[in-house]
Amino acid sequence: MSPNVTTRAATIAPRLIALPGPGRGRRRRAALVALDGASRADFASALAHARRFDRRPLLIAVDGGLAACRAARRRPDLFVGDLDSTPASPAGVSSRIYAAAKDFSDFAGALEEAAARGADIVVVAGLIGGRLDHEWANVLEAGACAPQLTAVLAPSARGFVVITARGVRVATRTGALVSLFALRRTARVTLTGTAWTLAKRIVRPGSLGLSNTARGPVRLTVHAGVAALVFPSLLR
Repeated sequence: MSPNVTTRAATIAPRLIALPGPGRGRRRRAALVALDGASRADFASALAHARRFDRRPLLIAVDGGLAACRAARRRPDLFVGDLDSTPASPAGVSSRIYAAAKDFSDFAGALEEAAARGADIVVVAGLIGGRLDHEWANVLEAGACAPQLTAVLAPSARGFVVITARGVRVATRTGALVSLFALRRTARVTLTGTAWTLAKRIVRPGSLGLSNTARGPVRLTVHAGVAALVFPSLLR
């Protein structure tokens, strides 16, 4: 069985229940990535999730995401960005400043930095809900980085997103909406605990997994590729 994340998603307050260890001799390491436009509520929810894995998650402010850190009175451990959304990098904070003319997003750089520092769980404040093209790029970049991680988690007012190349177990109320998407060319997955189940099924990007419903704990195993589970509701 692939390693899995165990999480709880409820209509009001999703709650992570347990998480298997990252491997013999390894310590669980989480990173909280704050993006431009993340609300105070998004930041607080993301921080609470990150702390369930790591008592002191690595906090990465991504350019304009520095404002979310300051609003929460949290000093980032690392700042990354090209300074197009904030006037200057924070004094006394380790920073990676990118050229404005580059072929990757600041978020992509933050994911690489998180993985390079040993994070295996990345919780994102502001993954969705910002500028439309940024939202698409964020989801695709998270999918590209997923094989290096156990999971990318993104709580928000619009729902809860889990992106993984391994697996996830989610305890949620019966009847809760849940959708499954492949984020690369194909994903081979097993999905149980839902009205429509899959057994080592090849899933391609599209609507096959749209608008399923939970019938108990939802368990996803990703045998190949990268998949996303999306719980579309107000998850505070």
